[in-house]
This record gives sequence, structure tokens and C-alpha cells, in this order.
Amino acid sequence: MFRRRSDLPFASDTSAWFLPWMVMLMVFFAGLTMAGTLSLNSMLSRWSRSISGSLTVQVIPIEENSRVDKKKTQQEIQNVLDILRKTVGVASANVLTDSQMKELLKPWLGDTSLLDDLPMPHLIDVQLIPDADVDLDMLKALLNKNAPNASLDVHKLWLGKLIKLVKTLDLLASSLLSLVIATTSVIVIYVTCSSLAVHKPVIELLHQTGAHDSYISKQYAKRTAVLAAIGAVTGYLAVLPILFLLSSLASDIQGGLLSEARFDTASWILLSLVPVLAVVLSTLTAYWTVQRTLRRML
Repeated sequence: MFRRRSDLPFASDTSAWFLPWMVMLMVFFAGLTMAGTLSLNSMLSRWSRSISGSLTVQVIPIEENSRVDKKKTQQEIQNVLDILRKTVGVASANVLTDSQMKELLKPWLGDTSLLDDLPMPHLIDVQLIPDADVDLDMLKALLNKNAPNASLDVHKLWLGKLIKLVKTLDLLASSLLSLVIATTSVIVIYVTCSSLAVHKPVIELLHQTGAHDSYISKQYAKRTAVLAAIGAVTGYLAVLPILFLLSSLASDIQGGLLSEARFDTASWILLSLVPVLAVVLSTLTAYWTVQRTLRRML
């Protein structure tokens, strides 16, 4: 149907046969890159929400004569709790039980029965009042004075490093996507110019019969759109099995960073725009190339 409507003999033109393959590869790499970027940002967003407004205090067991002094350790834990609960901005402070500790470590260590013989540090989960301004320096000073074996873990410190890492990866992904877009544009320009050179006698004849540059440009744009759509859809379909496989592997990990890397509805919509944008970019590039070339050619 498409070839019958065209006044140009595209059926005998093999110059654009590799265009669908190149668009397929471009959509494939762009899809994987965007999927990775969206997953990383989703992971960071979920972790930020889960730990925002919270602190952790670690109390090392006190040892005397190579044995853990449970009484002194409990006394130090109580000192820490008293300090935390009197601190302005702290909503609650609770010691994690042994079962909760094992549950936290299970994704990383597997068999937590090995921890029964080890002197595990005691963790205190501290929840802050929303938008409260807690004086962390003063809190650290009080803990150092009254509980020398306690240490305050401010999540914002390592979260900031994680944010910096994700931003760096986002920058790399953006650079890669820009390279993919530029490469696709160059390929379309090359294919279109080659086809124009092949069909130059036919184009001159069309001009003599009254055809305008825009009419010929639309012929090339339609052809490029069909070829690009074939490659874009194929590349997008090739990405889906890989994403489902990685998503399945990540879901099997109970806890940890990877389990938070999820794909929501908005992410799927953005990913589905990749083949659409590839077709639009290819079509507009072909149209613009024909318009500019014909002005110089004829």
C-alpha cells in the first residue's frame, strides 16, 4: 500500500535496508539505559523516604575479662535511651530485639544462627518528629560523655554519598542517550542523502511536472517513519524480556538496595516513549534533510 502511493521507486532502493536494524539497536541501548536510570532513581527515592526522619545509635557490648558484661551494657543502653528521649525533636527511641537484628542481617549473611555466639552490637532505632531541628552535635557530645561505647549514625551522611553516585550515573546515562540520539540522526541523514543521490533523475522529473520540495520530503518522511517504526518496535520488544528477568532476580532479594529498584507505572510510560521518540526523530530528520538537500541540489 505504501509503495503504490509513492512516486519514487523506493522498492528498488536498497540504501535504507539497514535503517531498521540501526534504529532497533539504538532503541535497545536507549531503553536499557533509561530503564537502569529510572530504577536507580526509584531505589534512591524509596530509601530516602524510608530513612528520612530517623537516626540509629549503636551500642557496643562492654567486655570485662574477655566476657560481655551484660549488666553494664544494659545500663549504658538505658543511659542512651534516657538521653535520646529527653532530646528535643526525638519522637521515639527503641532498642531492636535479637530477632529484629537477625531479620535485618538475614539478606546479607543468610544463616543467622552463626550470630548466636557473637557479641552483636545493640541498635537503637530513633524516630524524629517531622521537620524537627535536632542538634546533632550536642547529641553526640552527650552520648560521648555518658555512653562512651555508643555511636550515632546519621543516615544523611551516607545517603548524600549515594545521591552523589546516582547523580553521576544519571549524567553518564544522559551522555549515552545524547550519543544514541546523535548517532541515529547521523544515520538517517546518511541514508536519506544516499537515496536522494540515487533518485536524483526521478526527483528532477517530478520537479518538472510541478512537484514541490515539501511533497518529495513527505514521501521520504513516510518511508523513513515506516522503516524506523519496524526497528523501534523490534528494539523495544527485545528490551522487555531483559527487564522482566532483572526485575524477577531483584524481587528474589529480600531486603537490601536492589529490592527497592522497582518499575512503576510512570517508569513504564517513559520507557514506552523511547520507540515513539525514535520514530519521530527519524521522520523529522529525514524531512529536514530532504528539504535542505533539494534546495542545494536543484
